[in-house]
Amino acid sequence: MINIAVLISDKGRGTNLQAIINGIKKGKISGEIVVVVSDTSKAIGLERARKNNIKVEICPHKNQLIKILKKYQPDFIALAGWKQIISDEVIEAYTNKILNLHPGLIPDKNSGTVKNPNGTDGLWNRGLLAEKAVNNFLVNHATYAGSSIHFLTKEFDFGEVLARTFVKIKKNDTIDSLYSRIKKKENQNYVEVLQKLSANSKFTVMVIDGGGRGSAIIDKYAQSPNVEKILAVPGNDLIPILVKKPVKFFPYLKTTDIKEISEICQREKVDLIDVAQDDAVAVGLVDSLIKSGFKVFGPTKAAGRIEWDKAWSRNFMQKFKIPHPDYKICKSYKEGIDYIKKQKDAKWFIKASGLAAGKGAIYSANKKDAINAVNSMKNFGKAGETFLIEKCLIGEEFSAFAILNGKKFEIVGFAQDHKQVFDGDLGPNTGGMGCSMPPVAITKRIESQVKSIFKKTAEGLVTLKRPYLGILYLGGMIDEKGKVWTVEFNARWGDPEAQVILPSIKNDLYELVSNTIKNKIPKIKRDSLYRVAVTAASKGYPNDYSEVVGKQIFGLSTLLGHPERSEGSLKVFGAGVKINNGKFIVGSGRLFYVLGEGKNVAIARKLAYNALSLINIEGDFLHFRTDIGWRDLARYNRRR
Repeated sequence: MINIAVLISDKGRGTNLQAIINGIKKGKISGEIVVVVSDTSKAIGLERARKNNIKVEICPHKNQLIKILKKYQPDFIALAGWKQIISDEVIEAYTNKILNLHPGLIPDKNSGTVKNPNGTDGLWNRGLLAEKAVNNFLVNHATYAGSSIHFLTKEFDFGEVLARTFVKIKKNDTIDSLYSRIKKKENQNYVEVLQKLSANSKFTVMVIDGGGRGSAIIDKYAQSPNVEKILAVPGNDLIPILVKKPVKFFPYLKTTDIKEISEICQREKVDLIDVAQDDAVAVGLVDSLIKSGFKVFGPTKAAGRIEWDKAWSRNFMQKFKIPHPDYKICKSYKEGIDYIKKQKDAKWFIKASGLAAGKGAIYSANKKDAINAVNSMKNFGKAGETFLIEKCLIGEEFSAFAILNGKKFEIVGFAQDHKQVFDGDLGPNTGGMGCSMPPVAITKRIESQVKSIFKKTAEGLVTLKRPYLGILYLGGMIDEKGKVWTVEFNARWGDPEAQVILPSIKNDLYELVSNTIKNKIPKIKRDSLYRVAVTAASKGYPNDYSEVVGKQIFGLSTLLGHPERSEGSLKVFGAGVKINNGKFIVGSGRLFYVLGEGKNVAIARKLAYNALSLINIEGDFLHFRTDIGWRDLARYNRRR
């Protein structure tokens, strides 16, 4: 589907606009008119727009047009009687996107002519508008009149011609009679041109992420027939191998490099940017790209504060009555230690308020551990200057995801992350050692509570004038009484939750995201398979794994060429693997993810772990948990 902006004036009666509206209603044009712009509120065509519930903008001065267009982010702009001269700024921003209807026969070359059906030369009528152009056909005793629809360029009344129409001139024709017949043909041509453009439109998507989450998002966009090309910042070496569409990635680029990312988007004519990485949200990448006129999916810096400032987020939850653990915000290590000393011995989580790559939450079983955890906040730099001391919730954790635009939202799915590095949920927190879905613990009662939390959150952010657009992650805890508590919010997909949830979604991701941006969130369709994703990591992760970096990974090429299994299927998502001279090399802590898909948890786990048994790192430095999905496996075995 394409988004169309139609530009009209008070010169005509809005027949081209109506033809486009009718073409969309009849299903000839796969698209939507997102806005009708006029230079005056007196244009007749505006009534046609309002009757069809199409948004209207008035633009009395041409220098205001670029701002309006950036607001609505059309894929194509249809000039239908627009009187104003289009500025070079607009033409450059929408190269080969602006359709102009000229009452003359534009040649393919500047020095050429168009032949009429009877072999005579057609009249270009360059520089002549409306009635003057029609009169020129009559004054020159032309045998045929005609018009052209073309892409607008800086050269006046010239550009690639998309359609021409010829109208035979009758002996007693007047300007009105001839123009009337030309108009009917022009209406048909506009629909036919937009029909072809909507059928042939393939879009370029940029994904801002480099790990397994980004790999899963890219894999899902690649399945869309609407997407022709994908860019990834920074991406990773396995993505081009695993994705079946052209992927260009930028490994040298940071997700926070706003200026260069914007320049790449301009150069590559990117149609949609999916900002899926927390640091990018925190520096305001979304804000900057929207200001530059790009179609962006992801929260603004203000809305994303719900993740990048955990102290602010806890106060937000308290204000809007979202269930959360008791907490204390500390601005210094002394303040934190003094607070802990005054408390009874208990279990706490000490959390860096800023972003810490999923490692900033430290479990403390007693006062001594808590004091040590407070002192360790300095390891997180600026992120740990402000920190929280939170009462430890007891229960079963889960992750829930919703797609939001303002107050509207749809729950996308649930998963269960395994954050600790060792089996049995032991050891320090990591960015995620594996994930399973759908968790059996999520009952209708739990889902109802989660929906209430998302509703309060979406409405609260709108109340604070921080409307949220994008994927919102709720990290939840179910206590022994079945009550849901909010552990945290993240302003993007989780990693590795994205790797299990995205493959379960039947919706076309490009259409889902595009419709959400237009505030028309469709119902989410999911399959019924169970999924288990296991993280393959370097030994030593999440602490020191430096001795593993640069070592060769064996067996990965066999796994990447895996066949479909009769009982289920496998997927691999890349992260920290480097390719050097055809060899797979360790590049970081989390290397790749193996996803098993089957009709139950036992089959999904078996597929994933059988595949991982094929892999090793020289020196036996491969690490992964062997119990991903253990809670649901235990439930499954009890029911058998």
